[in-house]
Amino acid sequence: MEEEHWDIKEIKKLKKKQLLLGNLFMLVIFLLFVYFFESRNLFVITWVILAGLLVVLLLTLYTLLTGKLIGTKTSRRVQAFDRKYWGKKRWKRKKIVEATLYAILGGGLAYLLFTVDFNFSNQPITSSLFPFIGAWIGYNLGEITRMKNLNEHSANG
Repeated sequence: MEEEHWDIKEIKKLKKKQLLLGNLFMLVIFLLFVYFFESRNLFVITWVILAGLLVVLLLTLYTLLTGKLIGTKTSRRVQAFDRKYWGKKRWKRKKIVEATLYAILGGGLAYLLFTVDFNFSNQPITSSLFPFIGAWIGYNLGEITRMKNLNEHSANG
């Protein structure tokens, strides 16, 4: 999977494809959240999100510990590029931070599951969706900024 020369245009295209798939995933989560919020059953979607976080955490830890890249062909190529672009040491630090954030988020969500009453009878849906929409916008801005900052010299030098 290691390549000496990376085509930045191809990598940007693959990253755009991943961003599109990430946005489709976020849209599905958003629609599920709205559905379960309207049916006053946020408990279910919270468990689904927690399970998803656990899977992502385990996959991140597996990649971190073994160095093996997992995912779709596109995902593996982008991960291989990122490892080369950032350097193995910096890439590993970023993976450790990523795994730590997933663990903290999952722990916080698990804490909420066992301590919060999910019966929000008078809660407006807009106030509950605002943090999700903010995270979604932040995700897009971050990914677009990282794509724009890619350049040929730093990827192959």
